[in-house]
Amino acid sequence: MTLDRALDFYNNYARYVGFDTRKKGSKKEKDVTTWIYVVCSREGTKQRNSEQSEVKRKRSSIKCYCNAKVSWKYIMGVGYVIQSFVEEHNHEMVEERHKRFMNLNRNLDLVHQKFILDCANANIGPTLSFSLLKEVLGGLDYVGCTVLEVRNYRRDLRAYVEGADAQMLLNELRRKKELCSAFTYEYEVNSKDRMTRLFWCDPTARRNYHLYGDIVSFDTTYSTNRYCMIFAPFTGKDNHGRPVTFAAGLLSKENANSFSWLFNQFVKCMGVAPKLIVTDQDLGMKVAVEEVLVNTRHRWCMWHVMNKVADKLPKNMLGSEQLKKELNACVWSELIEPDAFEETWHAIMERYGLTNNVWFSSMFASRKFWVPAFFRDFLMSSLIKTTSISESQNNFFKRYSKSRANLMQFYMNYNHALETQRSNSAKLEYYDSTKVPILRAGLEIEKHASTIYSGSAYTEIQEEIVYACFSLSCATLGVSTNTDIEVYDIKDKDSNSWTVTYSIGDDTYLCGCKKFERLAQSIEGNIDQINAFAAIIEEGRKQLLGEDVVLSSTQKRAMIENFYGSHVPNNIEVHSPEVVSTKGSGSRKKSKRESAIKLAMKPGRKCGNCHEIGHHDSRNCKKVNEKSNQRQ
Repeated sequence: MTLDRALDFYNNYARYVGFDTRKKGSKKEKDVTTWIYVVCSREGTKQRNSEQSEVKRKRSSIKCYCNAKVSWKYIMGVGYVIQSFVEEHNHEMVEERHKRFMNLNRNLDLVHQKFILDCANANIGPTLSFSLLKEVLGGLDYVGCTVLEVRNYRRDLRAYVEGADAQMLLNELRRKKELCSAFTYEYEVNSKDRMTRLFWCDPTARRNYHLYGDIVSFDTTYSTNRYCMIFAPFTGKDNHGRPVTFAAGLLSKENANSFSWLFNQFVKCMGVAPKLIVTDQDLGMKVAVEEVLVNTRHRWCMWHVMNKVADKLPKNMLGSEQLKKELNACVWSELIEPDAFEETWHAIMERYGLTNNVWFSSMFASRKFWVPAFFRDFLMSSLIKTTSISESQNNFFKRYSKSRANLMQFYMNYNHALETQRSNSAKLEYYDSTKVPILRAGLEIEKHASTIYSGSAYTEIQEEIVYACFSLSCATLGVSTNTDIEVYDIKDKDSNSWTVTYSIGDDTYLCGCKKFERLAQSIEGNIDQINAFAAIIEEGRKQLLGEDVVLSSTQKRAMIENFYGSHVPNNIEVHSPEVVSTKGSGSRKKSKRESAIKLAMKPGRKCGNCHEIGHHDSRNCKKVNEKSNQRQ
C-alpha cells in the first residue's frame, strides 16, 4: 500500500465516524518516509507556559487527551503496513448535521478553486463568492467548505505576488509589446527601484483616439489599488456620445512633474496632441498642459467652477434666485461673443455688489479657461464642457476594481472594464447597422443624415431639422443674393437674429451661431470604418472541472499562476510602489508614534513560528524579524 492510499483510507474512515485527524510525526530516510504517526485532532492538551499570562486573548481548546491514533511503517518490497492502531476515543463523535464543519470536510477541491478564481477574475469578493457557490451546489450542506476557506484562498492569491506584482505587471506589458509592436507602455522608478509612474495604451485605444480624440477629458481617481497610486485615464466621446478610453496611467504623486511626464508619454504614443483638453482646476495639471501641450486649448470643467458659487457668495445672497438665473444665463450661454459676456458679467457684478469679491474676480481673470463664449471659435467645443464624462468613466472603472488590489489584479480589472466598454460600443454599432431610422420631416437632408450618422447622433440632428422646418418661433426674415453667396436672416425661438451664409461655389453653409458646425463635426462617423477599427477578438478561457481534491501545493500554485497569466520572476528589478497618501485617500496618515500606541493596545498572540508573544503570526514572522534586525 502507498502512503497516500493509507492516509486517504484513514481520513475517509474519520469522516464517516465523525472526528478530525492531524499528523503527529514522521521520519524520512533518503527522501522516503519510513514512518508516520497520525492522531485524533483532540489528542493532547493546550500548551501553557510562563509567557501565557501575558496573552490577553484567551481561546478555548478542543484537546482532551484523546488517545485514538494510527501509525504506519514502510517495509521494503511490501509498502506501508500498520504498526499500531488505537480505535477508542474519549469524546463524542461529531453529529451528522455538524460534519460539514470538520476540517477533513472543508477542503477546496478543483471545482472550488476554479470557481473562486473565476469570481476573483470578475471582481467578486469572498463572501459573495461563497453565497454563489452555495446556490450553485444546492445548499450549505453540499458546499464542502466555509466562507473562511474562501477568504483564506483569496488571501493566498494576493500573497503569491507579494512584493513582485510590479515586476510581474511589467513582464506582462513587455510580453504584449513583443506580440504586438503597436502596444505601448512606459514606466519610471525611484532611487529604491520602486515603481512611481506607469503609462500604457493598446492599439485599439490608439485607433479610437485618432477617430475621436480631438477633445480629451482628463481626470484622476483614487482607491483603485493597495498602493493608493492615482489612476489617470484619458477619456473622450465616441460617435454614440459614449465614453471611450484612449490611454491610462498610474502615478504616485499629484504634481506638475508627474502630469508632465504622463502627458509627454501620451503625445509620444499618439503622435499628435489633442486639440482641446478638459481638466479640473488642479494647478499641477495647468502647469503640465502649458509645458507639454503647448498647441492644445486648455478648458476647465465648468461644473467644478459653478459648483463653488454657493460657497463664495455672501450669506445674504445665497437665497437670490434672480442672481443665479442671471449668472447661469451669462456663463453657460454658447451664443454670446466674448465682448458680450464681459459686458454682462460686469453688469451682474455691479448690480449685486460683487465687484470686489476675490473669488469672482479671479474667475473672471481666468475666463478664457472655462467660459463657453471664449470657445465659440473652436469646432466641437460643446462636445465636452465638463469632466463629468471622466468622472462617470472613473466610477465605471472603480466598479471593476478593489482598493486592496495588487497591481496585477488592478490591471486585470482594468482590462475587464475596457472589454465591457468596447462590447457596449460594438452593440450600438450592431443596432445602427440593423435598424432603419424613422423620418419625421420627409426631407432629403433628413434622409441623407440617417445614412451617415450613428443612431444617437442622428436623433440630435433630426431634432434640429424638425425644429428648423416646423417651429413657428424659427423664421426666415429675409434673403440677399450676391454672385456666389446667398445670405439668409434667421430669427430663433429666443428672438435672436442670425445670418446663414450659403456658398454656391463649394456648396457649404456657415451659421452665425456656430452651433451647427460644432454639432455636425462632433458626431459624424463612418460606420464601416469604425466597425473595422473597433473589431474585438474575444479570448475565451475554458477549462474542464475535475472532482479530485487538490492536495498538492504545486497544483495550487499552477492554478494561481494561470489566474495571473504569469509566475513570480526569480529576478525582480522593479519593486512594488510604496503606499502613498493622496488628497483623495481619505483620512490623514497617522504618525509612527500614533501607530505604535494603537498597536501596543491590541492583544498579543503567540507566533507559531518563533513562539514569541507579539503582534505577528507565522505568515509574516520572517518579515517582522527582518525589519527588527534592520532597525538594530
